[in-house]
Amino acid sequence: MTSSPNPSPADLRPDGKGAGFVLVACSALTFLLLANHPSGAARTFADMVREEAGNAGRDAFVHGTFIGVLAGQIACLAIMTIRLGLNRPLGIAGLVLTAIGASFMTASMLLDGLVTPAVAARYVGALDVAERQNDAKALFVLLGATLSFLMPAGLLFQGAGLACWSAVFARGVGHVRAIGVYGALVAIANIASVAATGAKPPHVLTATIVLLAVAYALMGVALLRRCL
Repeated sequence: MTSSPNPSPADLRPDGKGAGFVLVACSALTFLLLANHPSGAARTFADMVREEAGNAGRDAFVHGTFIGVLAGQIACLAIMTIRLGLNRPLGIAGLVLTAIGASFMTASMLLDGLVTPAVAARYVGALDVAERQNDAKALFVLLGATLSFLMPAGLLFQGAGLACWSAVFARGVGHVRAIGVYGALVAIANIASVAATGAKPPHVLTATIVLLAVAYALMGVALLRRCL
């Protein structure tokens, strides 16, 4: 009776096709969520509170779904990292940095899409009371200050993670090397724009998220084509 040969490390790697499909789907969903994100047009504090309360359902759906997208991306990127090889420190660093970035962005989505509308709903009926309006202003200032740090931090960490992966991909050939070049350019643009603006202008925030989503979609295509 002969014993079966031990499987090679490559045989033990998880299949990447499913992860690739999910990464592409998550990127497509990101574009849809950005297109359906509520846009504010309020000119006064009272109008802003009413707007936030009125958009509570839509905000919860968009931001809650985005949290799910971030979770799906991290799971798939973990599979990609395993397929790249756990002996690649830059690949592991990319996963860790991106996961940290996703945690900051998740906190931002939670506050912006669920907590803020809930606070607005509590005060929308008492905006004619000066004391209650002052209380609401204090809470919104606190929420706004917190959000001004969470989202930029998340994007910076994700940019750093993409830079690490890009260094790994740049050593490949063909499609993989092209991902590395694109990822490196996106990471540089991401870090530079967020550091310069704090991701406060809406167009900077949207463009940064879109460029990251395209990078993850390209990684998904590489997994689907078994290039990784």
